[in-house]
Order: sequence, then C-alpha cells, then structure tokens
Amino acid sequence: MEENDMSSVNKEGFLAEHINQWIEKHRKENSELFKLCEDINRFSHSTMLNITIHNKYLPEIIGASLYIKAMSNFQGVILMAERGMINEAKALLRCLLECQFAIVAVDKDKNIVDQFVLKDQLQRRDYLKAYVRNKKAGIAHPEDAPSLEEIDNLLQDIKKQIKKKSIKKLTKRDLAEKAGLLTTYDSAYKILSGTIHVNARDLEQYLDLNDEGEIKGFIWGPDVEEIDAILFTAAESMFFILVGIARIFSLSFDVTWEKLQEKYKSLANNLNKSVLT
Repeated sequence: MEENDMSSVNKEGFLAEHINQWIEKHRKENSELFKLCEDINRFSHSTMLNITIHNKYLPEIIGASLYIKAMSNFQGVILMAERGMINEAKALLRCLLECQFAIVAVDKDKNIVDQFVLKDQLQRRDYLKAYVRNKKAGIAHPEDAPSLEEIDNLLQDIKKQIKKKSIKKLTKRDLAEKAGLLTTYDSAYKILSGTIHVNARDLEQYLDLNDEGEIKGFIWGPDVEEIDAILFTAAESMFFILVGIARIFSLSFDVTWEKLQEKYKSLANNLNKSVLT
C-alpha cells in the first residue's frame, strides 16, 4: 500500500478516498473465497425468485422474510470484509447466524412460527414499559403522544393476553436448540457476541502492545486478519439457510448447487478455518 493511501486512511478511516485500494488488496488475497460468496449470493437470489408463498401460511411467510433478511446480512458481511472492517463483518455474521437458527428451526418444526408471532406481545410490553419510564422521567414526547392512562390500559390488555396464551420468551438459544445447532450457538455465535457488546477483552484488540504488555499506540483502519475465516463461515451459514429454504418451499436445486458445494468443500479442505461445526 502506497504512503498516500495510508495517509488518506489515517485521516478519514474507512471513509477515505483510497479505501478502494484496500478493497482491491483484500479481494486479491482472498479471491477464491470472495468468488465463492458472490456465486452463493447469485444462487440465493435466483432461489428467491423461484419461491411461491401461499397466502396466510405462516411457515412460508416467516421463512421467506427470514431468507430476505439473511441475504442482506450475507451481502453486508461481504461488503464489510472487503473493506477490512472486521468487527462490523463479525456483527453482521452474528445476525446471519440468527437467521440460520430461525430458518432451520422453522424447517424442522413448522409450529414454531406461532411463537414468532406471539412473542411480539412480549416486545410490545417491554416497549410500552420503557415509554412509561421515559414519560415519568420527563422525557419530551410529541404533543399527540398517548397519555399515561392510555398506555397503562394497553399494557394491562397485553399482560392479560400474555397470561391467557402462556406466551414465553423465545430466545436465540431456543431456536438453535430446535434447529439442532446448539454447538454452533455455543461456539461461533457466542464468540461473535463479544463483538456486539462492549467488554474489556474485545477492546484489547485496539491496543498496540509491546512484549512487556505496555501500550505503544492504538490500532485502527483496515484489518487483513480473519477475512478468510469470516467469509468461509458466512458461506457455510448460507448453505444451512439454503437447505432450510429448499425444504420449507419444496424446492429442487440444479447442478449449480452441486458445483457450489464442491467448491466449498475444496476450500474447506485447504483452509480448515471454519468456526462452525
């Protein structure tokens, strides 16, 4: 990388004009993986266009919605990885794994979609409670905002529905267990969660330490490490998702699917860096 390129990044970070030079560098160093991910992305879009959703059939409605979200997450991982925005790529990879858990869970148990719908009441309850706390704390609200009395009445109604229908929280771990992916949840997902939340161990990566553990400076800008593992794991996750979608919508894949799997297995043997099992 030329000095002017580094100077630009030092001044403007990932918004620098010369970030394209880093994109070119990262793509060249991981060309096969980027190519695999792009091929999977094209295949995913062609699959989406072949989906027929039966109106009012929740497993298909929820499944298709999750699939669209997953594709967006997957594309985001690629965009972040090519720029060397490793933590941002990891954050989106975690979102992708959540879609994976949910889609595979729906494939294995269609009735779980009812819990998807019902758990919205729990979220509405929590949002309304937060609204009441802010209102009582004197936080400014629009003039046409509901009164505390109206909110309280709505809260009481929601609480009655929660009790009547015995609505329970549906966690990401619950979905992973239903999907048969607890090992992934306890490994890749938990590791990636450290990127989402602020904690001391995660912050250490921004420190440039000497052999004695003393701080020499700070680290920022494009990071070349872990791009291969991130892309490979994202690709692997999309394979799980595509299989789930194919089963939910009774789709059959052409020879392109077999070629993608062959390419994936070839890279897996060479890299051996997947954090999924």
